[in-house]
Amino acid sequence: MRVEPSFPLVILCYQCRYQKCRGSPGQRPTNSKKTNLLAKPRGKGKTGTLNHTNIDFIVKPKLTPVTPKAVKEIKETTTTTPIANGSLFDVWDNSSVLSSFPASDVDVMGKKRYIAPHVRFWPGKKPDEPCSITNSLSYFPEEEIGEQNVTGPPRLSPSNLTVVTVEGCPSFVILDWEKTDNETKEYDVISTTKGPDGEEVSIVTTNQTHTAVENLKPESSYEFKVKPKNELGEGPATDPVSFSTESADPRVSDNLSGPSFTIDHDFLSGKNAIWTPYPFNADSYSECNGKQYVKRTWYRKFVGIQLCNSLRYKIYLSDSLSGKFYNIGDQTGHGEDHCQFVDSFLDGRTANQVYGDQLPLRAGYFRAIRQQPVSFGQIGGHSHITYVPWYECGVPIPGKW
Repeated sequence: MRVEPSFPLVILCYQCRYQKCRGSPGQRPTNSKKTNLLAKPRGKGKTGTLNHTNIDFIVKPKLTPVTPKAVKEIKETTTTTPIANGSLFDVWDNSSVLSSFPASDVDVMGKKRYIAPHVRFWPGKKPDEPCSITNSLSYFPEEEIGEQNVTGPPRLSPSNLTVVTVEGCPSFVILDWEKTDNETKEYDVISTTKGPDGEEVSIVTTNQTHTAVENLKPESSYEFKVKPKNELGEGPATDPVSFSTESADPRVSDNLSGPSFTIDHDFLSGKNAIWTPYPFNADSYSECNGKQYVKRTWYRKFVGIQLCNSLRYKIYLSDSLSGKFYNIGDQTGHGEDHCQFVDSFLDGRTANQVYGDQLPLRAGYFRAIRQQPVSFGQIGGHSHITYVPWYECGVPIPGKW
């Protein structure tokens, strides 16, 4: 049961815009939506198609379609939205309700949360749940992009730029705004922060009127603005809005830090190792086809990560950098404790959970419980050992190392 805060809240219920997509109890949301796959870093090229190798047999539940956000109608109310039935991880309490104030004034380390007129809080995530960019974005309906003839660059800046933050999740925010110019085809979302070497600027391009900004640092200040554009030029940017991230939760992960990364020492020994980009050969069973990262760990194995986004990824293990990276099987669950391999203390959220005998038989590592050493052998098929296409562990990769 959620305890309501003692102070009055102004709850903003986005009834037209933020619609719940829930299945029956135990169902998991379909990934067919491919939320926010249209957002991409500038200069990185077109986002590729997800790799669904050997997972065609997975039956994904159908969800109630959402209404495109032709108009955002914001209504003030002092009541909360009823909670529909759903699984523990896939339905956050009151997740269709955004508040002007956080459920708690302070974060897990006692630091006051940043409050401003342009900031909205999503207070429904439970402390023992991993943060999820994908789940958060699923409540922002995607707009259909049709043919559009433009006569010149956009003349007006977007309006109502809002920062949506999930309490307990400092590594990302969702920016949301209104389209005001019919000449606009895309937006550059510009994030600025102060780093050790001066101002750091990141630009993400999207054709939607919302996007996630990932890999934010805890206890850091940022400015965000959005600039419209089309093939004929750029329009005026929004005024910048400010935001400060909350503290990292020490209960989620080991807070590793150390000297500068060196491939021949830290990486090979596992001491103070950080995630480093490294293309590896994987026995692919994954819905993620983003960047690959590798790190050597205390158990003398190489952990390989392939990103869906910074908080959803596929985890592999290998004995060597040049060897194949294998799936990890679970004899007693669906890989929830495999988040230990990315230094998370949480039992994570994992993809479409099916019985091991419904999975293709393949070679891989496996174990039964957290802290247990892994063995190598057959997983899936007649072994009845399950493995999954992705994990969410609450640890952003590449994160703060």
